[in-house]
Amino acid sequence: MTYIRIIVAPHTVIGNDARVHIPVEVQPDFIERVARRGDPVGAVEELIWNGLDADAKEVFAEIELNDLDGVDSITVTDTGHGIPADSVRPAFSGMGGSWKKKAKKTSNLGRQLHGRHGYGRFRVLALGSSAGWVTVADGPTARTRTTVRFSDGASVFDLDDSRLTEEETGTTVRVTGDAPRKNRLLSDRVRFELTGRFAVYLDKYPDVKICWRGRRLDPSEVIRRQDEYALHLDGVDAEVATDEESAGPVLRIVEWSIKPQKRELLICDDQGVHRLTLSAGIQAPDFNFTAYILWHRLRNLSEYDSLDGEFEIDDTPLGRVAKAARDQMRLHFRMRESERTKEQIELWIQEGVYPYNGSPESDVEVAERATFDDVAVLLSRHLKGGKQARRTQLVLLSEALRRQPTSISKVLEDLFSLSAAQKEQIERLVGRASLGNIVAANAQAVDRVDFLALLRSLLYEPEAKWELRERTQLHRMLEKELWVFGDEFSSAVSETGLTEALERHLAILEGAAPRRNSRRPVRRADGRSGRLDLMLSGVTGADKNKRHLVVELKRPSLTLTEKELAQLRSYAFAVVSDDRYKHDEKTRWDFWLIGNTIDPALEWQIKGLNLPPNCAQDDGQVGLWVFRWGQILDMCEERLRKTQERLNYASSRALAAEYAERVHPDADVVSLLPLT
Repeated sequence: MTYIRIIVAPHTVIGNDARVHIPVEVQPDFIERVARRGDPVGAVEELIWNGLDADAKEVFAEIELNDLDGVDSITVTDTGHGIPADSVRPAFSGMGGSWKKKAKKTSNLGRQLHGRHGYGRFRVLALGSSAGWVTVADGPTARTRTTVRFSDGASVFDLDDSRLTEEETGTTVRVTGDAPRKNRLLSDRVRFELTGRFAVYLDKYPDVKICWRGRRLDPSEVIRRQDEYALHLDGVDAEVATDEESAGPVLRIVEWSIKPQKRELLICDDQGVHRLTLSAGIQAPDFNFTAYILWHRLRNLSEYDSLDGEFEIDDTPLGRVAKAARDQMRLHFRMRESERTKEQIELWIQEGVYPYNGSPESDVEVAERATFDDVAVLLSRHLKGGKQARRTQLVLLSEALRRQPTSISKVLEDLFSLSAAQKEQIERLVGRASLGNIVAANAQAVDRVDFLALLRSLLYEPEAKWELRERTQLHRMLEKELWVFGDEFSSAVSETGLTEALERHLAILEGAAPRRNSRRPVRRADGRSGRLDLMLSGVTGADKNKRHLVVELKRPSLTLTEKELAQLRSYAFAVVSDDRYKHDEKTRWDFWLIGNTIDPALEWQIKGLNLPPNCAQDDGQVGLWVFRWGQILDMCEERLRKTQERLNYASSRALAAEYAERVHPDADVVSLLPLT
């Protein structure tokens, strides 16, 4: 038996003409991180990928039970080419330097590779404390069988001498011993979870067979629907397009016929090889789905790239593609919700169980029926019995909505067995105000009132004011709430450069898509580039006047001074001094600087300019403005005042917190709100 010590790489030290080799050994804490002991399903997935990377056409994963019907061992067997005897030692002795990192395809069949780091063998520790590899492979002169063993806490792999064999090539990994969560593998949903992870790959390579506990993974058994969308990413092409391949990222949304363990956004390469797992990050009630991002530029990515920190960062290509995917997913499921509602209502009309006849004759009836449709479709699976029974239930629901909208959740709880999520969604639809007032003012106004209450708390409550982060919280929320700055803008971009800002202006003027590739960068007076927080654009009025609003946001703890105004002025000067800027009378640029407080010296300076309040400069076409957040919120509330009066609705901290959780979960601001 030979011992293989785990080594990262040898280093050489030269002194007194003597050369000494110092091996760098992997420490237990590093192995702990790459082992991911809390994810046994991911460990099984990793072992299956190892077989597929070895050109296996078949991979079998099995469980043996102990006397207590718990997991005793996990065995994964593949029919790949195995590891040749002379390659076993380098394969197990180093960390990194995997042959897969340099190879683009598998060696025999030319399939896309999954692994690249050489860490995957340590994932077995999520399945048990001891593991053994038996691999059969063809060498230069003969076929050999080699056995490697590894135990938790050991710093060596045990390698048995290779021997000649006539067995079929392939590798078998058997893992035994204790692991904290390995009994999770007994859940029926594990097969579905693995199906989701390999769905795109199996679609790409239909001749591959993967079996979990004797049953083949077959995505077609559980796929209800698939949709694909091309994702368009502002700024990514200019930054990372260094290869000859020009295909952009694609979002594939797969809706399942059964409920997954959790909703995921799986990052894959263009061949469907799973690289990284992110949370779905969106609300889509009653839809069971997994989303996949497919892009050739993600081929070298793996979950190990994120071991030392948060990988999904907004200003990275992956962060941008994930944000674009989530935005498209929200649009997709809004469309699917509308489709599902129309299909179900049409079916009820054909069956004769729909409680309304003809077309609605007033705005009140339109809103009442729309509310009924949303709630009824949500409850459709709970309708029991024959035609008459279902019609009776729908009539009762329509009457409850008409007469008792504020107590509808309790009424429906008496009629149906509702999940907590369904009750919460129904209360959102009809529980915050009477149905008549919702008809008069619409739910959008209620959401806006809640958001203003949320924003006031975050900007002015003492603790929240100092903890609120500018880019990841305040900015992220306002990207979705552009109405705060006015309803006249038809488009907006966030975190855009000066060059993109000018291109968008030219596109609006010329009625064409923004020009790229041949562009010349826009620079500030000192030669530096700049990045705008928000830029809103619109074409309004019969004269087709063009208006652009650039908003520079500052965290509430920062006092606005001449320094911040100078920064905004440099952005304005860079745009209007560029020779591509068209000085026509129908174009207006405004630059807003917004913060909680303004330095008295700056405020005194602005008041002495004999310009409109808050205006620091205006030549008729370009204006610079400095606002307190309180002024912005007051203007918003004034626009909502009449609608809110008809609503007879007042927000609260609880409703504001609920709105933050529902609409802005990625900003993570609920913890900043006061408890009372």
